[in-house]
Amino acid sequence: MIQIPRPASCTPMDTQIFNQGLSVPTTSAYIIIAALQADGLRPTLSAVAGRWNADRAGLDQALAELKAFNIIERHPGPEDEPIFLVNPASMWGAREEP
Repeated sequence: MIQIPRPASCTPMDTQIFNQGLSVPTTSAYIIIAALQADGLRPTLSAVAGRWNADRAGLDQALAELKAFNIIERHPGPEDEPIFLVNPASMWGAREEP
């Protein structure tokens, strides 16, 4: 097997996401955020929305579900635009109430 080196800053997507029983849109939102992080890009709401191919309400619902299961954290970003960061799978768990 050929090993392709990764940049040190690259965090691979955790495939455990596929065992969480989440909807396809919610899993897709996770993949977008993880890919942005892996590429060294800031996963702001506008960056995620720019890669989302469904309506904004669906994105908002997917982000809320990821946050409820502690899969992502929402942080304040520049100009009051939120940034979403993926938590390690060891932190994922039961649904958290907002």
